[in-house]
Amino acid sequence: MLSRRELLLLRAMYQQGTVTAAAHSIHMTQPAASALLKDMETRLGFALFSRENRRLHLTSQGRALIPEVLNALTGMEAVDRLAGDIRKGASDRLSIGAVAVASSMLLPQALVTVRRAYPGITFAVRAGSGLEIVEMAVDHRIDLGIVIGSSAPNARVRKEALAAVSLFAIFHPGHPRAQAAALTLAEVGALGLIALSPALPAGLATQQAFQAQGLDYRPLMEVAQSFTACELAGQQLGVAVVESLGARYAQRMGLVARHLQTMDDAALSLVSPRDRPLEGAGLCLRDALRAGVAELARPGWQDGRGAA
Repeated sequence: MLSRRELLLLRAMYQQGTVTAAAHSIHMTQPAASALLKDMETRLGFALFSRENRRLHLTSQGRALIPEVLNALTGMEAVDRLAGDIRKGASDRLSIGAVAVASSMLLPQALVTVRRAYPGITFAVRAGSGLEIVEMAVDHRIDLGIVIGSSAPNARVRKEALAAVSLFAIFHPGHPRAQAAALTLAEVGALGLIALSPALPAGLATQQAFQAQGLDYRPLMEVAQSFTACELAGQQLGVAVVESLGARYAQRMGLVARHLQTMDDAALSLVSPRDRPLEGAGLCLRDALRAGVAELARPGWQDGRGAA
């Protein structure tokens, strides 16, 4: 079994790339770190690093360990924080996972509601993809998660769909097509498409929508965040296609959001560990998120051609 000190050294090696820098970051001497790495390799029975051009590189076996090393340290650090909170009298704590756009557009106001009801509560917010957040719920690393997409069902996770998700085209208000009576995917593609990465549910849905209509899918730009896509559209660098929450962010920026189509088999959903029922602050957060989604989805905004 690896000790916490050994896990810290492995993480530092992964982050820093050299023994000297890794040792310095965790307050060890370089000789002590080298000796500890060699001892770990002896006990594990395989090499963690190989030396190339006077630098150490993770072996395939070493790379296979890193995700679990990071998870183990995250869990240990969460335990430390919780213990500290309990010592200080803040025994109520909520751990939340959220995809990026939901953490900005839904979570802040919901946390305000929870804090009003539970003044002593503390929060831990973790970001990730939908799949990563589901895995956090499976492993009890979060109490509640907010995801977008159609992740495969998991018997160990409770899932509640909050709202359907649509694709929207985002225009600068001065764009000549911003107020057009009708808008098609073909037009959006011809105007300089700023698309989300296909690794994201909305990005994949955009790609599939073009392909389903026999259109060439040739984004002018491909980005990893809805916020970035909207900012680029705001600079008149093209027309962005984002999901519903990204469209609301665009409207807050004063941009124009035009509904394109509903995403098939995808929803904005809450996930939580099935064997750990929500209670107290967790229930309060769930209800606040439901109310927030209801407010965002109020009638009239989805045909919005200007700010909400």
